[in-house]
Amino acid sequence: MKKFFTLISAALMAAGVVSAQEVKILDLTKSTTTLEFNATTGAWTETTNADASMAAIESQGMSFSHNAEATYGSWWGFTASNSADNSYKSDTYTYQFSNMAKGGIVLNEDGTVKTDENGAVVVSADVPYLVGYYSEYNNQTTGMPGNMMVFADGGSYEMVGCYVNLNSYSFYSLVTGDSYASAFSENDKFTLKITGMDANLTDGNTVEVVLGSYSGGDLTAARGWKYVDLSSLGKVFALKFEMTSTDTAYGYMNTPAYFCLDKVSYKTATSGVESALASGEGISYDRATGIVSLGEETFAVIYNINGQKVKAAEGATIDVNDLDNGFYVVKTAKQSRTIVKQ
Repeated sequence: MKKFFTLISAALMAAGVVSAQEVKILDLTKSTTTLEFNATTGAWTETTNADASMAAIESQGMSFSHNAEATYGSWWGFTASNSADNSYKSDTYTYQFSNMAKGGIVLNEDGTVKTDENGAVVVSADVPYLVGYYSEYNNQTTGMPGNMMVFADGGSYEMVGCYVNLNSYSFYSLVTGDSYASAFSENDKFTLKITGMDANLTDGNTVEVVLGSYSGGDLTAARGWKYVDLSSLGKVFALKFEMTSTDTAYGYMNTPAYFCLDKVSYKTATSGVESALASGEGISYDRATGIVSLGEETFAVIYNINGQKVKAAEGATIDVNDLDNGFYVVKTAKQSRTIVKQ
């Protein structure tokens, strides 16, 4: 198990499949988005800022959706945190930004995941990570996946893997219950689903990760960072993250729908970027000019991440420079595609 990621890379290189230079891995210490953190909670200081310019966290060519509602100080999608405090807190609203591993995952100088003598990943409070909140209500009412990752250049890439972990709020809810949720009992299960999507936002393969389960009188919960192999998703345009729990009421889960994510990785050189425009069809987006090209289509409607129509236009191209920064879905009669205006 020692240096697992390094050994896997070496094996693939020996087989002539991939080289270390062809795998890009999430490292929020080098995020394109400016990340500053609250000294008390560890949360990204812009987490509840409803300014549309804060609608994505971008790093290593990946954009993670973020949304907020200022009136109630709520947020959904992804935020960032550097909290290393995994202790129980009764004020769950304030302290919803920590993980049970007590920090983000450290990388070696060559960009591979650092492990200790027992093969466990090394974590540090100096390394920020992502906290995801899956809002069933927003997903159902808007029809938009609130927790998404797309590639900033609009391309499609082959996924390698990621690390996931329980958020501290969710962990203690599984153990003791809270104001809304019951402590887990026999046959209960808390699951994260990661689905690959193509450029038309059609679902592909899904990987399911059980973050907590109760069986045989014992609760099993992910206290440390858990590696998830995403290679079965293949080449994807986007990733969609969803959560399920056996503890539900009125059609929604009671278990706090939080998870933590770090070190998402994908192949670059061997797969390259698939350009829909190059094939003479499909929707493409040039971030430098702010122009969306519709290919063979001549009419499109654009929706924001809340499912609200923000623009409709006729023609082969659409200028989106007048839109606020954020995640949008461009829909034509035959296709749809997510773009990130940043």
